[in-house]
Amino acid sequence: MNRSANILLIVSDNIQSSYLKALIQSFGFEVQAAGRYNEGLKIMNENMPALIVIDADLQGIHWKSAVTEIKEISRDVPILILTSAVGTEESSDPDINGFIRTPINYVTLRDNIARYLKKGNDDYKPEVLSQSGDVTSDKEDVTENLLLGMSKRIVDVTNIIRRVADADVTVLLRGESGTGKELAAQALYRCSKRRDRPFVKVLCAAIPEGLLESELFGHEKGSFTGAHRSKPGKFEFANGGTIFLDEIGDVPQSLQVKLLQVLQDGEFSKIGGKEVKVDVRVIAATNKNLERSVVSGTFREDLYYRLNVVSITMPSLRERKEDIPVLTEYFMQKYCQLYNKDHRLLSQETMDQFMTYHWPGNVRELENVVKRIIVLGSEEMEIDHHTAEANKVDPPHPDKKIDTADTTGKSFKPCSLREIAQEAVRKVEEETIKNALITCKWNKKKTAELLSISYKTLFYKMRQYNLLE
Repeated sequence: MNRSANILLIVSDNIQSSYLKALIQSFGFEVQAAGRYNEGLKIMNENMPALIVIDADLQGIHWKSAVTEIKEISRDVPILILTSAVGTEESSDPDINGFIRTPINYVTLRDNIARYLKKGNDDYKPEVLSQSGDVTSDKEDVTENLLLGMSKRIVDVTNIIRRVADADVTVLLRGESGTGKELAAQALYRCSKRRDRPFVKVLCAAIPEGLLESELFGHEKGSFTGAHRSKPGKFEFANGGTIFLDEIGDVPQSLQVKLLQVLQDGEFSKIGGKEVKVDVRVIAATNKNLERSVVSGTFREDLYYRLNVVSITMPSLRERKEDIPVLTEYFMQKYCQLYNKDHRLLSQETMDQFMTYHWPGNVRELENVVKRIIVLGSEEMEIDHHTAEANKVDPPHPDKKIDTADTTGKSFKPCSLREIAQEAVRKVEEETIKNALITCKWNKKKTAELLSISYKTLFYKMRQYNLLE
């Protein structure tokens, strides 16, 4: 293992350790964690880390004694102390390279680790902070600040954005609602040669069909009733820059020809007849299956191919669950500051729910849940209610017989909403896996690929639900 990429955490608090580990991993480092000092020593003896973080409230040994012992083993390894407050005497300790203050700030943590690693290791190269392995650049700063995460799926997205940002080609962003398609569009724009020119966003689905043409392309005075003066369209405002067409799949067919003309020739006609020529880069986004729309005839095939020069699919949150601690901490800090609340750490129970929940609303849903927790000051009640509501089982089919004793409540067995939600999730998961196995003719490798999970996870789930052949 590259020595500069290995960081050891010796932190007693499991929640704090999990947060810190996830944050540091998102910077591109390998992280090992120990809850006790003796465990940390064992890890050090097996593989000396490039940097060590020690909890000021370490159990079993005072942190100063731990630092002294570690420095006797290796004088070169930098040591940072995780603490909420540090006195002048402690700050001047020559064996301490620095401090990580709590509550932890994402950007400050990243910058401090880079600085202290460089202090303690002459061979340290800043490129380890890049998730792609390349030398850090403005593009990487932009993508990492906009698209937080350490998962392979999100790292792949940021790498594609960096590669195509300057190519000036049309980009189609795909993915479910709430996955961050607008943030990806912002990253493409900020990394491009047009970043000093306008960025114009158009939410196509939010504009009535009768007004969309005028919004996009503008109109001349007197071209229709109520057109008392000439009006430039969004494409004219974006001239020289970038236009982001969100929910492109909802554009009516009557306007798709005009969009195609702009993409092909950079020209269009305003309502009223005036020809306009523009130089605009188009970024489009959709949560719809455009291929299906092409087959059904609701979306032009030629426009689809013009838009789909480069396609980037934003992963759902359930496909990048290892990013949940990083995103949670980011939103906690953001909204604690916004609402002037003291920073807090979520309980392990809540974090466990976050990690197992399906998140149909993706990152946007996670953000809203964290916001409500901070505003209301309550975790358990809010999360229980939220999880139960989001995992409601569909009502039974009209033809299905129902046990009236259960529906009247006479034989109702008391249980919590959380148990109901968990049982609903298990049933849906079992049915999904069973259907996938049937589709793939019980080929486990193909089934795992279809479900975007590992073979090991699939085997575990099959055993859990008694689906093994």
